[in-house]
Amino acid sequence: MMKMTDASLANKSGTYLEETLEQLLKAQDIPYRRQSHGKSQIDFIINDSIYADCTNQNSVGSVEEKIPHKVWKYWKMYQYKDVYIIKGKWNVSPKVLEHLEDASIAWGYTTHIVSIDEFMSVVMNEPKKDSPLEQFMRKEIPSIPTNTHDSP
Repeated sequence: MMKMTDASLANKSGTYLEETLEQLLKAQDIPYRRQSHGKSQIDFIINDSIYADCTNQNSVGSVEEKIPHKVWKYWKMYQYKDVYIIKGKWNVSPKVLEHLEDASIAWGYTTHIVSIDEFMSVVMNEPKKDSPLEQFMRKEIPSIPTNTHDSP
């Protein structure tokens, strides 16, 4: 038996995440479109307004470094304002989050990196929690001191 490469393991893991999301959407009777196999499309468009791509990474690897390009490529196709990257157990590195923040400023779309549970909360209009990118952006914004002294 041939040993699976890192890429084939990632593809198997990503497919599992896509299938899990599809089952959850069906169980909640939420309308969606799923990508056609073999085509370069975003994984899911939900309610004709929520764009999501499953990028399941559960250990160190290069998948996360491809996220900014993937998000930009799909933005060119769909012109969305928000896109959701549904992740596995691996947390996206600060450098990739910084790259996504720069793209947000340059192109005007926002990337939300979320778990499948967080994503389903969004789809079902439950109260929102900040994504790792939003947390990162909030930490990086320096506070500007204000002068509270009265003039004589």
